[in-house]
Amino acid sequence: MIYTVTGPVRKEELGVTLSHEHLYWNSENVEDMYFEKKYDEARVAHQFDVLLPVFNKLKQAGCDAVVETSTPLGGQNLKLMQQLSKASGLKLIANTGMIFSDHVFRIHHTAFEKDVAVQWIKDFEEGLDVIDGVTIRPSYIKMFLSRGRLPEVEIKTLEAALTASKVTGMPIHCHIIEAKPVEEAMAYLDALKADYTKFLWAHAGKETDAALVEKAASKGMWLGFDMIKAGPDNYAKYLKLVKSAITKGYSDKILLSQDYDFYEEARAHGEQQTCASLFTDFVPYCESNGIDRKTLMDILTRNPANFYDI
Repeated sequence: MIYTVTGPVRKEELGVTLSHEHLYWNSENVEDMYFEKKYDEARVAHQFDVLLPVFNKLKQAGCDAVVETSTPLGGQNLKLMQQLSKASGLKLIANTGMIFSDHVFRIHHTAFEKDVAVQWIKDFEEGLDVIDGVTIRPSYIKMFLSRGRLPEVEIKTLEAALTASKVTGMPIHCHIIEAKPVEEAMAYLDALKADYTKFLWAHAGKETDAALVEKAASKGMWLGFDMIKAGPDNYAKYLKLVKSAITKGYSDKILLSQDYDFYEEARAHGEQQTCASLFTDFVPYCESNGIDRKTLMDILTRNPANFYDI
């Protein structure tokens, strides 16, 4: 089962999916939405008006679902998501998870990983909110690993995520930008005998160490090729990555997306925004360069359905 903001769907119903996008990343005054279930109605209405044309454009381009990767304390707005989903027909998937600062960890370190895991399990079991009669459950846990050697707060956050994942079945969608934290995370996953098939390395497309990417895939880890933004150089880069995944046998472990902030793109560029370019431009570009459309559609449909299915 995959949980969307309008209710659960079977994985066969998910359809063509963008696996890493943001409606609007914002870390200001968001505590009320997560903890108190209160929403700024004027802001919701304004953002709905800006974003609905984007979502209609995505739907017309062949998209069926969008994974919202803003965390609850990063601006995830469930009321806005539900309204956009109902108006556009696109399925939207929410998460639980957040970034923790080192000073918060130092104060609460005694039972930090246990308390965080309990909160994320509660988010799944009770729902992030109930809106229009729908209990909105997260379908995954979003977490972040910083550059360089991992600080203790992030190791403990990873432990909390693994605990919550094991209890609920939610997969872990982990922001990682460079090789070092990937290697540390893998060592930790190995030590705990964790399930790699429940772990996604978001932004794996930025890593230039092809051997490390292949090693991660060989262990069952999912790979996010999720910054496929408009532009010939970017398209050439991701074409190569997708071709390599197909040739080396791990195309069933990749997720494709754009990592746009839809609201900011729409405000900055209006009707010229390129938030549907993966469908309108990148897919045809891949087809013209030797990847058949069925293979691409399978990657965009089957893979996210398998990863986000609980």
